Amino acid sequence: MDYLIISDTHGDRQILVDIVNHYQGHVKSMFYNGDSELKRSDELFDTLLPVIGNMDTDPMFPDDRDYQDKYLKLYQTHGHLVHTELSLNHLREVVAPKDVDVVTSGHTHMLGAEMIDGKLFVNPGSISLPKGTYAYLKGTYALLSVEPEQFHVQFYTRDMQPVPELVFEFNR
Repeated sequence: MDYLIISDTHGDRQILVDIVNHYQGHVKSMFYNGDSELKRSDELFDTLLPVIGNMDTDPMFPDDRDYQDKYLKLYQTHGHLVHTELSLNHLREVVAPKDVDVVTSGHTHMLGAEMIDGKLFVNPGSISLPKGTYAYLKGTYALLSVEPEQFHVQFYTRDMQPVPELVFEFNR
């Protein structure tokens, strides 16, 4: 089962429209990790599961989300409320008591996927304002594939092309 994870469009609504249209009906769920700078009432959030980012002004976005279906247990946050710009330590403390498989965040604009404390942490990077080693890609998002024994994370560029060197597999 596949899940889309995207974050930090910072007002670039069209890229969200393009990606939602591309993946709708092909993934189980689509997670939006904050900083859209759109209103919660935007029709895009009928499809995307959003959380609030530090640049979002609409208080109708939730601070975080616990998500569960028959394939996956996931915790979603933007990251600013747990200071992921400093480290993942506070986020690790928040999710330690939670029975989740995957923790997803945004905020830092830097992509990453790593297994910590038996949980997969995924940051899709920023689709509009990337930072760090992979900023030259001009924006990224992630597709999480969930199998009974394994997680597969593939990062994609704004033009929906997979980045061959940014594919990761983790045992569950």
